[in-house]
Amino acid sequence: MRRAFILALCCLLAAGCASRGNKSAAGSAGGAGPAVQPAATVPGPVQIVGRVLAVDLRTLAVIVELAPYAVLPADFNGRILISRQDNLRPTARLQASPYLRGRTLGTRLQAGRPQVGDEVVFAPSAP
Repeated sequence: MRRAFILALCCLLAAGCASRGNKSAAGSAGGAGPAVQPAATVPGPVQIVGRVLAVDLRTLAVIVELAPYAVLPADFNGRILISRQDNLRPTARLQASPYLRGRTLGTRLQAGRPQVGDEVVFAPSAP
């Protein structure tokens, strides 16, 4: 029984050393090409703010309901927003106002004709 245990232990040790040696030999091959670095995951250029709740063309006010996980930056006041349909076609250009009550954001219509239910996103920043 003891001999079988020692034999099994030696086999496991030899298999571990053999596989470790193969990995280091494959990783040290300099002529195999450049090492591939994993790309860091970064947020996309367009951040969803929410959806249009109401539009008042007389006062140019557009009320936006914030998305459940939307995080507004500290400088959201005055930022340019884009409203778009579900097919991603832009419908209007909005400007965020300081009016923020709970999950409701007030914006000012600058151009276009947003519809209730349109998605609102931050305008992509210029490079």
